[in-house]
Amino acid sequence: MKAGDVTLGHVFAADHHLVVPLFQRPYVWGEDPNWLSLWTDVRTAAEEVEAEVFDEHGRHDPRTYFLGAVVIQSRRHLPRRLSSSNVIDGQQRLTTLQVLLAAARRVALRIGAETSAGLFSTLLDNKREAINPDHPEDLHKLWPLPQDNGAFRWALRTENLPVPLGLGDHKLVKAAEWFEESVFSWCISSDDPELRLGYLFETLRDRMQLVQIYLESYDDPQVIFEALNHRGVKLDAADLVKNLLFQKVEQQGDHKRADTLLLDSWLPLDGQHWRRQVTTGRMKRSRIDLLLSYWLTIQTSGEVSAEHLFVNVRNWLTSSPGNNASAPARAADLIVDIRRYADKYDELEGMPSSSNVGALLNRMQATGTMTPWPLLLRVFADDAVPSNQKDLVARAIDSFLMRRGVARMPNGDYNKLFVQLMEVASGAEPECVGDTVVGALAAQTADSRRWPSDEEFAAALADTGLYKSVYRARLRSLLVGLENHLQSGKTEPGRQLSSTDSKLNIEHLMPQEWGKHWALPDNHTEDDLLRRTSAVHQLGNLTLVTTKLNPSLSNKNWEYKKPAIQKHSLLRLTTGSVLSRPETADEFDEASWSDQWDEARIAARTHHLIGAALEAWPRPTDAAPAESVNSPEFANSEPS
Repeated sequence: MKAGDVTLGHVFAADHHLVVPLFQRPYVWGEDPNWLSLWTDVRTAAEEVEAEVFDEHGRHDPRTYFLGAVVIQSRRHLPRRLSSSNVIDGQQRLTTLQVLLAAARRVALRIGAETSAGLFSTLLDNKREAINPDHPEDLHKLWPLPQDNGAFRWALRTENLPVPLGLGDHKLVKAAEWFEESVFSWCISSDDPELRLGYLFETLRDRMQLVQIYLESYDDPQVIFEALNHRGVKLDAADLVKNLLFQKVEQQGDHKRADTLLLDSWLPLDGQHWRRQVTTGRMKRSRIDLLLSYWLTIQTSGEVSAEHLFVNVRNWLTSSPGNNASAPARAADLIVDIRRYADKYDELEGMPSSSNVGALLNRMQATGTMTPWPLLLRVFADDAVPSNQKDLVARAIDSFLMRRGVARMPNGDYNKLFVQLMEVASGAEPECVGDTVVGALAAQTADSRRWPSDEEFAAALADTGLYKSVYRARLRSLLVGLENHLQSGKTEPGRQLSSTDSKLNIEHLMPQEWGKHWALPDNHTEDDLLRRTSAVHQLGNLTLVTTKLNPSLSNKNWEYKKPAIQKHSLLRLTTGSVLSRPETADEFDEASWSDQWDEARIAARTHHLIGAALEAWPRPTDAAPAESVNSPEFANSEPS
């Protein structure tokens, strides 16, 4: 490895072909701060060069401008080809400088400065007589990634050609237009635009310096990538994994597949859709990092932390088959497999909440629960598993999470549990995967893993402190699930609610601050007061309203609240058990049910909603888990 200061002219002057390798990111620089900052430095330096010409004494130590560092690695020389190097780091900067040089060349042609245009060409094009006709790409000093290729070639054009169809928003197209306008405006502001272009060329060639780190072909560029990452250069775990996989594609002799693998398999994973940040617990991770951690969990049948994703992937890839029977064979096949799981991940996230898996994922998103994802991907990505078996898995996980969440049971062992369930699913015959997973989950006995029974779930739902003791996102998910479940065949079909809808608020029908408008009689007893305080936070006193309606209801009395709810609420959760008598409350008169709202009605509604919750999130009977997985109550239940 060699390192030293070089001018930009040194980097681009020789007949040499710089190649951006496939493991790099596509072009992402934008105007602020990248283009603007670079052009400001270049323009300032060019104006200094211009001023030096009129300085009688001249400068003995002309100032140079530092543009950053680049890392390049020698490539194996091929017959009838120019010598070439891979750009290991600094490709965004070098690509932008090529776009700037090309923009300056077009400005020179626009103002008739042919000599200046020719000078700029020396830093853009290799000698045509040295180019093999079978490899016209060798003409360019730098060659980008396949997905940037069309926009890059347009950015380097000499003629005034229209933007190719579909490339109008590409950052390289935008960069070319921005730099050409910036250079043109700067040049024509001078009395001698052609002379000013000459100063610009001299500046770019001689005054712009970089630190160049040059690796021999046998040096490991991965070491540089990791060093840059530790030094603080922003390289996501997915970038490092991509780098590692595509290097192995080359090392394993699959270089002919590399372009296809990049364009057909990995390219979408570099887009904003997969780079979007997702909150997981108290942390934020990109979707691509989460996907890769789930994928690696499936490959290794072990817990994988997104925080240590790259190290885990690297260790797995470099483990010898002798030490790890699951060690991978071909990086090319792994890239295809990652894309397969990415497509399944997208498909599952797009499932409507009216489906079993859609309802589960909606509640997982609302509560920040990610641990079941590897199991779900493993099962749903297997085309041999029947849909009814996949539904069994989704329903079981949903019931397990809801029951334990409401019962305030710990979730610290979920990572290990769902990895073990994934192994159970992998070892089962496809036609009974769901039955097997449900049976294994129902058979858990440890407190950290138990699937609460009907009695335990009902007791937790009947808790007088439910509102205060259950995690708010879980409680809202419970109420949303109940509403969706209560939209039975007897009612007109309504829109399925989402647990992530920020417009839905939990409302106390009898307000938490009940003293002013819901006062007890003057002669009330201690038992009356206890019943009142116990009823306020019960399930039967809770419903869902919109954020706009919630403040207007506030602590108002029932005579005010009831008409407002009647006017604005269409939810079965309210119309079917608050404004009208629930089916299970036979002890109350239908006509007078909603005349008032008191402790007795709250208790009756709590009982009614507990029954609905047991139907919405069923569990196989406790007596014989292995047999009960096929019970009609569980297998045929509808999504909530």
